[in-house]
Amino acid sequence: MHRKKTTLTLDVSQWAPKGCRTVEVDLYAPLEPPEAQVLWCCVAGGGVSRAYFALDVPPETGDFNMARYFADRGALVLLIDPPGVGGSDVPLDGYELTPSCLADVLHGVVTQVKDELMSGGLAGAAPGTPLVTVGLGHSAGALLISNQQARHRSYDALALLGFSDTGLVEVLNAEELAFVGRPDEVVAALPGLVEQRFGGPLPAAPYSNLDDPTSGSLPDPIQEAASRIRVPLLALVGMMAIIPGTMKHELDLIDIPTFAAIGDHDIAGGFDSLVLQLPACRDLTLLTLPDTGHNHNQSDARFVLWNRLIRWIESVAQPT
Repeated sequence: MHRKKTTLTLDVSQWAPKGCRTVEVDLYAPLEPPEAQVLWCCVAGGGVSRAYFALDVPPETGDFNMARYFADRGALVLLIDPPGVGGSDVPLDGYELTPSCLADVLHGVVTQVKDELMSGGLAGAAPGTPLVTVGLGHSAGALLISNQQARHRSYDALALLGFSDTGLVEVLNAEELAFVGRPDEVVAALPGLVEQRFGGPLPAAPYSNLDDPTSGSLPDPIQEAASRIRVPLLALVGMMAIIPGTMKHELDLIDIPTFAAIGDHDIAGGFDSLVLQLPACRDLTLLTLPDTGHNHNQSDARFVLWNRLIRWIESVAQPT
C-alpha cells in the first residue's frame, strides 16, 4: 500500500444553509509527498455519494477505485459529499440547496483542506509547497464544480466528465421546455419546477449515474457495490442539469485548462456542443471513451480515462 485514507468532518456552517453544519470528505494521500503536488477535488453526480470514485469491490473483481489509483501514483485526492448527500448534513430547507449555494460550500471545503495541507495541519503534502488544485466532477458534479469555478476561481484546472450544457431535452415537459436557453429566469423558477417533477428537493433518485446502457453487463459484485452508494438526488441541481442552456453564464467564464471526457454512448451529448459552450477556454482536451455510457468509472475504459487524466495534469497545470 502506497497511500492512506482519512475521513474528515468539516465545519461548513459559514457557507451552508441553516441546519447544515458539517460535510464529510475522504482524503487519499501518498505516504510520501511527491515533488509535484496535485490535489484532485472530486464531486460525484446525481444519486450517488462520494464513494462513486472509490467503489468497494472484491479484489478479484478488478480495481474500480479511482481515488486509490491516483494516490498510489503520487496525487492527493479529496472526495466530497455536498450537503444533503451521503455523510454530510441535510439542511432544514432542502430548497436552499441550489447550485450556487452548493458551489459556495464546495469552495469552503476545498479552501479549508488546501490551507490545512499547505500549513502541515493535514498530512500528505509538503508544507509550503504549492498545490495544483483540480476540480473533477462527473455529470451533475461537473455542473457544480463549473459553478464553483465561475463564482470563486477555486481551481487551477477542471476535469468535466459526462457533462455538457446540452441537457436532456427529450425528457422535458412543456413548462420546462419554456426555460431552455433562459439561465436568468430558470433560477427563480427552480423550486416550482422541482416540486412538479420530483415532489421535493431531495427525492429518491429516479435516475442514477450507475444506470446506463453499458451497465447491464457488469459483474454482480460491481452492481451490488453500486447499489450501496445510492443517495437522494439534489433535485435543484438535477433540474438545472436537464434543461439546456442553464449554465451558459458560468461556462462562459471557464478560462483555465479543462479536460472533458464523454462515453461514446453517453447521455451528455457530443463534443461539438461542449466546445462552443466553453468560449473562454483556450486549453481544452477532449476524450471519447469507447464502449462507455454515462458511467465512466465502472466501464472497461476506466484505466484509459484515469491514465489520461494523470498525464494531462502533468502537462498543463500551474499552481496559483
